[in-house]
Amino acid sequence: MRETVARCVVAMGVGLALIVAQGCKKQAAPAAVQTVVSSRGPQVLPDFPVGPLPVEDVDPGAKPRVDRTAQRRQQTQPVQAQSADAQAAAVAEAQRRQDAMLLQQQEAASQRQQQELDQEIEQDLKTQQEMEAEPRIQDIPELPPPPAPLEPMQPQ
Repeated sequence: MRETVARCVVAMGVGLALIVAQGCKKQAAPAAVQTVVSSRGPQVLPDFPVGPLPVEDVDPGAKPRVDRTAQRRQQTQPVQAQSADAQAAAVAEAQRRQDAMLLQQQEAASQRQQQELDQEIEQDLKTQQEMEAEPRIQDIPELPPPPAPLEPMQPQ
């Protein structure tokens, strides 16, 4: 019995070791590379360094020029994020309007149904009151006196 349990434990240990060893061998799949096609056309890159020009006589009150291409690139990404946020907000607003309109329609339909039900109840009440107002037991009309029995006619 102990031998069987020992064999099972050893077999499980070996299996676990194989599983762990195989798991360590696996590597993450390389990320897919997407090529981005620019619709703006080819860009011309300058061969000179970007920044202020070297000048010996610099005005201390002048502001240094800012790299405008870097500024444009920075602005593009937030604008896209803002437009996505704006689009999501617009979609949410449209959904809110549609929900409000549907709620109004449902409330109006509910009010109409309630009014129809109230009218039916009023009509049933009137009918019931009219029936209760009528006398239940009516007087039996007087019967005319029975006709006098005919006397047999005598032949002449």
